[in-house]
Amino acid sequence: MRVETFLFKGEGPQHTEKTLELAIEWADKLGNKSILISSTTGESARKALDMIPDDFKLVVVTHHTGFRTKNKNEFSEDIKKELLDKGHYVLTTTHAFSGVERTFRKKFGGLYPLEIMAQTLRMFCEGVKVAVEIAIMAADAGLVDVERWIVSCGGTARGLDTGVFLKPANSNSVFDLEIGGIICKPVEESLQL
Repeated sequence: MRVETFLFKGEGPQHTEKTLELAIEWADKLGNKSILISSTTGESARKALDMIPDDFKLVVVTHHTGFRTKNKNEFSEDIKKELLDKGHYVLTTTHAFSGVERTFRKKFGGLYPLEIMAQTLRMFCEGVKVAVEIAIMAADAGLVDVERWIVSCGGTARGLDTGVFLKPANSNSVFDLEIGGIICKPVEESLQL
């Protein structure tokens, strides 16, 4: 088997449409017509809604409420309603790789296991970390099957620029998660290939 990885020059939201195009192609190959994406404000979810075939399901994972501002959720209520009305899922919950642990780091300093995992995944790129993290969050919510391969997409700051196919795991068995391959990811613009 040969798997090709599409490399974007630089990171960012300008790669969202191509990431979604590749995600749809790979989800079809895997026979699992569900795609897992991260979306902070709803912009990536809006683009996914416009592109996704009718027989596909979206699982959209947002920042948790209070991520940037107390009691505020950054995700658009209008886009959330549209997703739900069309039978898709929107998950807003604690981040798998930070949550309460981040509070301890901020208050007491130091390094904690979940942050070590997150930093290790960031060695590939921020989007790989996000794609893995949202897969755990969606598995814990019962929105993805931990025994099936799924396409999971994340990004760097805004938009989508990374896609992976993986077999999710619940947080209490996180080391069962398996990354099958990287579909697309950003690389430094200076890289000459």
